[in-house]
Amino acid sequence: MAGLAQYSIFFENPLLTETIKEVPVPATFIGQEYLPAVESYEMEWHETVIERQADMANIVDNGAELPLTDRDPMSTVSGQIVDMGQSYIVDKKELGALLDKGNAQRRLIAEKQLLGKTATVKSNIDARVEWMRWQALGSGALTYNKDGIILGVDFKVPSGNKKIAGTKWDDINPTILADLELWNQSYVDLNGMTPDDFVCGISIIRTIMNDAGVRLGVTGLTNKLLTIEELNAFLRGRQMAPLRAFDTSVTYRDVNNNGVRVSQRLLSAKVGVFLVRGSMIGEQIMGPTIENKMNPGIYARTFTQERPMREIVEVVASSFPKVKEPKLIMPCTVML
Repeated sequence: MAGLAQYSIFFENPLLTETIKEVPVPATFIGQEYLPAVESYEMEWHETVIERQADMANIVDNGAELPLTDRDPMSTVSGQIVDMGQSYIVDKKELGALLDKGNAQRRLIAEKQLLGKTATVKSNIDARVEWMRWQALGSGALTYNKDGIILGVDFKVPSGNKKIAGTKWDDINPTILADLELWNQSYVDLNGMTPDDFVCGISIIRTIMNDAGVRLGVTGLTNKLLTIEELNAFLRGRQMAPLRAFDTSVTYRDVNNNGVRVSQRLLSAKVGVFLVRGSMIGEQIMGPTIENKMNPGIYARTFTQERPMREIVEVVASSFPKVKEPKLIMPCTVML
C-alpha cells in the first residue's frame, strides 16, 4: 500500500474510487441529458455514422422481386480523448490527526474531512467534463490553450444551424415569436423532429417574458406579466420547444495568469441553443487512464511524494465529447 492507504482503509482501492464515484454530479450540470456519459477503453476513435436512418419500403406486387436500395450515405466522426486530473496536498495537521492512535474520534473526523476534500476534487473533474460538453453543445467548437496544452476541435455543426437574430431580442422592436417559430421550423425541416429544449440563460428568458409582442401573443395584453410556465405552455401549444434556464458557471485557476481564479459561464449569456435529449446528438466518452491500469472512468488514489515528503490525494479521468449528429445542435445568438 502507498499514501494514505497505509493509515486508513478508506483510502485503499477499490474502496476509495467506489466511494468517490458515489459523489453525485451537481444538479446544475444538465449537459449529461444531451451528451450522456459512456465508458470506453478507446483513446482515439475513427468511425462512420449513418447520415439517414432509413427509407420507407416500396409497395410491390405479390411475389415480385423486392427493389434494391443504395447504401446509406456515411459521414465520419473522429476524436481523441484527453486526460484531466486534480490533486490535493494533505498538510501536516491533517496527517497528524489521521495518525493519532490515541484518539479514535479525532482520526474518524480527519478521515471524513479528507474524504470530503477528495469529493470536492471529484466534483472539479465533473466541472471540466461539463465544460467540455457545453463547448460542443453551446458553440459547436472546443478551444483550449493552457499551460502548453492546445486543443482546437470543430464538431461540424452546419453553418446554417448557427442562427443570429436580425434584431437582437434586447434591442428595439425585436420579433421574438417570429424568430422562434422560424428557427423551430428550420430545426424540424432539417431533422424531421422538434427540439426538446431551447436552453438559454435566465436573462434571455426574462427578456422574452417582458417583451410586449410576446405578452400580447400569449395573453392578449401587452402589460400582463408572464410566468415561465405560461410561456412554455404557449410554446408547446404552438409545437415549439419550451425554454430551459441554464446559467451554470465554473471556476478555475488560470494557469496562464499566475493561477488567478476565473469564473466562466458554460453557455454564453447571448446564446440559446435548440437540443434534443438522450444520446441522439452523441455521447461524452469517459476513457481509460494510466493510473487506473488503462481502465475507464473516474479514478482516485493517494501516494507519497518525496522531497519534500507529503501525502497527495489525486482524482483523474479522461474524457471527450463524441458528437455524432451535429445537425441536432442549433445555437442562436439573440442578445446584444
